[in-house]
Amino acid sequence: MKVGIYIDGANLFYQGKRSGWHLDYKKFYRWVEKENEIVVAKYFIGEPFWEPAMSINRAFNSYLRRIGFAIISKPLKRLKSKTGGVKNKCNFDVEIHDEIIHDLDKLDMVYLASGDSDFMRTKERVLSKGKKIKFLAYKLGCAWELKLSWHVFLDDIKEEVQRVKTIDD
Repeated sequence: MKVGIYIDGANLFYQGKRSGWHLDYKKFYRWVEKENEIVVAKYFIGEPFWEPAMSINRAFNSYLRRIGFAIISKPLKRLKSKTGGVKNKCNFDVEIHDEIIHDLDKLDMVYLASGDSDFMRTKERVLSKGKKIKFLAYKLGCAWELKLSWHVFLDDIKEEVQRVKTIDD
């Protein structure tokens, strides 16, 4: 089956943080690749404009490219929070939807890694074109609407896709 992988980076990062473990993207790519032909793999990530976050972000993006992901990025916005602090924000819902619809003709199925219910319209568009869509999310961060859709909880495949810290981390 020809598939596309689309990863909402911030969504998975914060879901992983709440869940107490993180995804190893190389293991995840291989997990998808076991039974599919990956035609496109895209990772959506905000770009910080301060150090050391910029350097960390560049190194992470380089790692993702070596695995096979294309990087879609845009600058993070700094927003004032209700408590008076600053919150970094970068929303990619529209871009992810657009990229999926753009790539859909060459795919049989979409793997969308995000727990965000905003992608229900994307699901409807994908299905209306006779294609399949599978959502992947951590149990703690998965919207109830997605739980009613074809999905895989990352927690259920944790042994195969978990990032294991090494001494160098």
